[in-house]
Amino acid sequence: MAVTPKSVASLMQKTIERQAALARMRLRFTKSQVEQILVNYVSNKSTGPYHELVKVLKEYPLNEDNFRIVFNDSLTCVVLLGRELTQFVDVVCNIEWLSRSEELVELYRRFVLDLVTAHTYHCPLVMMRLVTLFKGEGENWEDSPPSELLNKWSHVHDIIGHIVAIMPMTSDLLMHIVIEQFPYYKAGCYVNRAYIYNLIWMSKYIPSLRENIMMAIMNKMILMDVNIVENCKNKPQSDTMFDMEMDEQDEVSETLDYCMLEVLKWLEDEREPTMNILCNVFDRIILPTYGIRHVQFLLLYTISINQQCADRVLDNLWRVAAGLQGQGPGALTTRRTAASHLAGLLARCVRVPNTRLIKYLKSMAEWCHAYITATQESTTASDNLKAHGAFHAICHAIFYLVAFKHHLLFMNKENVNFVESLNLPRLVTCALNPLRTCTPQVTRAFASTTRSHQVVYCQAIIEKNARHTLQATAVQQYDEWFPYDPYTLPVSGKVIWPLCIDYKDWLKQGDDETQYSSMKRKLEEDDDYLVMASPTQRLASSLSTGISPGFRTSENIFI
Repeated sequence: MAVTPKSVASLMQKTIERQAALARMRLRFTKSQVEQILVNYVSNKSTGPYHELVKVLKEYPLNEDNFRIVFNDSLTCVVLLGRELTQFVDVVCNIEWLSRSEELVELYRRFVLDLVTAHTYHCPLVMMRLVTLFKGEGENWEDSPPSELLNKWSHVHDIIGHIVAIMPMTSDLLMHIVIEQFPYYKAGCYVNRAYIYNLIWMSKYIPSLRENIMMAIMNKMILMDVNIVENCKNKPQSDTMFDMEMDEQDEVSETLDYCMLEVLKWLEDEREPTMNILCNVFDRIILPTYGIRHVQFLLLYTISINQQCADRVLDNLWRVAAGLQGQGPGALTTRRTAASHLAGLLARCVRVPNTRLIKYLKSMAEWCHAYITATQESTTASDNLKAHGAFHAICHAIFYLVAFKHHLLFMNKENVNFVESLNLPRLVTCALNPLRTCTPQVTRAFASTTRSHQVVYCQAIIEKNARHTLQATAVQQYDEWFPYDPYTLPVSGKVIWPLCIDYKDWLKQGDDETQYSSMKRKLEEDDDYLVMASPTQRLASSLSTGISPGFRTSENIFI
């Protein structure tokens, strides 16, 4: 039989492994041997045995007896482990210890704590070795990690907690290492989920880091979210490349799905303190980010179960959109994004009471009318669209809410009178012409709703804008991002869907549905399809131009 290169390589590998196993079996440390090598290196500059020791510890795993000798000797001479022995310290701290007996785990713990107490400059190295233990390989879990894994992680957290308790200033160092060691967002579901799970765990015994940890997690999840959306928009033409990209994208979608689930559990477990921090993080990280599809639903969840947060969030969004608080560079984009978030939350969130909808519709209409009055003398009002971007965004929010919440706003005479008090015809017919920049989907829904209830007649303005668009040399770009269009991630969606309202066409009869009831019905009807379809395919469908953005339902995200 011919010997192939592959079989030769396999035989060579087995030979190498056998030799390594024999070497491990022959490896024997005697009591005080390691201590003597270290003392001779520090006192007599005896480098040969020291470098051989470092090489052995780096290349060969230790049995329990050798582990005990190495760490007992290291404990005995911990005062000698200065900067010149950093290489030894690094190798020793990297020795596998979590799967050892409780006695040896405690021995490792004592060594590490004594080491950082005696030599604080070793803290970065020690912290880095501890944090990287949260990034191991493993299998994704359903409800909670296996008890054996939790036990291992608890030992790591115990050491980190003691180091920070002994030296509180190391918390800043720890946070720097946590951010630096965060897994790559495409590294896989398990490694990212496990890391986030442990960061949340860390926040419970180091509360001073809670906000920084939340920011680190949100930054990573936003990166995943942006990647998912961008990949859906830029699908490759090649079938082979498409399959490869879809597999990669499915993995990122799954990763974000389970990371969202962990943060939702965190919010549920700790409630008020964590929710208040999320509101801060939303203002600083999520609000300035345009185009994401999933992470912002953490805010919807928060305002659904905490009314104080709801008041704070909605009021802050309104203040940002209206320019009632100072804004730095990029203020216009942030104001437009705030208007989109405000409209989306008022429209989609089940637990936002109708009184809040009425309050903010009134505030938005009053602000727009004041803006129109202030700009009536301007001769460039209808041409300089960018200068009036915030006005257009708030008008679009009003149009969207009137169309989306028509079943409430036109349910009785009192509510119709309220809608009439908004003086919508003035907004539609003013020289600033907000319908000109409004997305066609919202324009059609708003025009149909208000015409049917004889509140506003938009057709003449729509036709005029259409003629203007045909004559224009540049293609009209519309803002078709609606941050709270139906949530598409299937696992965390089970928590999110019951809190979201599906859009109901005013021409159709029937009770309102939450995304949960609609999604459940759709899942039952199309079970065979859902077995075949990946989360990415479902998200790609939800981003398709065939469904009106802003008015998508849980049904048509599966089309």
